[in-house]
Amino acid sequence: MDIPVVARWALLALALLSFLGALRALHLARRAAPGHRSGRLLDAADHTLGTVLITSFALPGEHVEIPLVALALMAPVLVWKGVRETRSRRKAKPAPADGTA
Repeated sequence: MDIPVVARWALLALALLSFLGALRALHLARRAAPGHRSGRLLDAADHTLGTVLITSFALPGEHVEIPLVALALMAPVLVWKGVRETRSRRKAKPAPADGTA
């Protein structure tokens, strides 16, 4: 499949934005409290693997193994982020006002 040059540059610009997001997430992870650090590290891993995925699409030639490996690594990160989000929503539910639980 041949990708036009303009689309390649657009993908590289998007990869740069994703890379900057990964750097920001790493910076926030370093400054976060120990209980909140793993969420920030998951964000950094998500952005980093997204950068690899987008860059692999922008590369000329047939590099099928790079996006497959990036997706294989990204899947558990996204699942783990989803589990954390679900758990945090369950913990954040307020108790009923009438005192019955």
